[in-house]
Amino acid sequence: MDESIRRMERALTVISADGPDADMADLAARLGSAYYFAGDLDRSFDRTEQALEIAESLLLPDVLARSFIVKSFIADSRSRPEESLAFLNQALKVASEHDLASTALRAHYNLAGASLQRDRHEDELEHLAEALALARKNGDRVQEWMTVCEMTYPLYMLGRWEELLPALAEVPEEQLGRIGTLVSPLASVLQIHLHRGELNEASRLFNRFAELDASKEVQARAGYLCGAAAFFRATGRYAEALQAGKEAIASGEVLGSGSQCVKQGFVEAAEAAFDLDERTELEALLAGVESLPPGRRPAYLEAHAVRFRARLADAETDARYSGAARLFREFGTPFCLAVTLLEHGEWLAGSGRPAESERLLREAREIFERLGVRPWLERLDSSGEPEVVAAG
Repeated sequence: MDESIRRMERALTVISADGPDADMADLAARLGSAYYFAGDLDRSFDRTEQALEIAESLLLPDVLARSFIVKSFIADSRSRPEESLAFLNQALKVASEHDLASTALRAHYNLAGASLQRDRHEDELEHLAEALALARKNGDRVQEWMTVCEMTYPLYMLGRWEELLPALAEVPEEQLGRIGTLVSPLASVLQIHLHRGELNEASRLFNRFAELDASKEVQARAGYLCGAAAFFRATGRYAEALQAGKEAIASGEVLGSGSQCVKQGFVEAAEAAFDLDERTELEALLAGVESLPPGRRPAYLEAHAVRFRARLADAETDARYSGAARLFREFGTPFCLAVTLLEHGEWLAGSGRPAESERLLREAREIFERLGVRPWLERLDSSGEPEVVAAG
């Protein structure tokens, strides 16, 4: 990353002597993108503005559309999600009007990311399907792999796990961890292995990404960190899980609070804080979500924050669990819903309300059985659920 930026800056210095032209606009646009993924938003903004100024004056549609995509990243990082979406839609419009298939692909790919930020996973899959079709039409194998990997996350969130593993099989295993953009399996496939108690499979997958821990590309390292938080917690390394989760959350300063790395990092960090009985750490994590303005607070983070508040057990526990479950139903994440129902059912049973508990535990069981998560079924069996429900 550093070397690529140095080379492009040297090249830009040389060709700038000839005045603004298409090469200068292209280089400035590429530098704008590189600086963004290096985490330098100010330089990214300056170079992208330079590219846009030349592209507008010389009628360079490809540079214009690519620069709009980077502008969308910057707007999102600066807490302007609607502005970000407007830039992406304009990028797609320009690319489509000028038959720029590769840039249209990128626009669809990033519109999928915007849907992810808003917890709209069905919309996310639709954009990724468009991107995948364009990647195959263009013969762009790396972009095809990127898109397939990215599709695993909405499939995971929507509970369509039976589609997820065959999709990932399309990506050569030796490429995982080698290409920094192929990180979504750490937030999806790895999670499935862990929830199913398949630690050997989880370890093998996680170790493929080990080198990304040293990456200077923000997205790649954030992907590694959210996977590390989950893997460390599942193997009893709670302090390391907490630290990795907190570092994943910090990537939101560049990637946005709705990125999958921030979402998964928050959940794993909070769970690790419970495991360690670190009340101060947990309160800080919850306050970080609760202090976000409504327009920047993803529903997924809000639902988990409400769920974690319920686990702290106070007069509002019942209402909080119900509120968290309602949110998980709204954006269609069955696994999170089942975990919430299980915790709520356990709390109701302990509060002397067995009939209400049985109803929630029955629904949780149906979801857990469909997803094949044996450790969660074992916990449910030990929760005091009546045998008739287990037999059913």
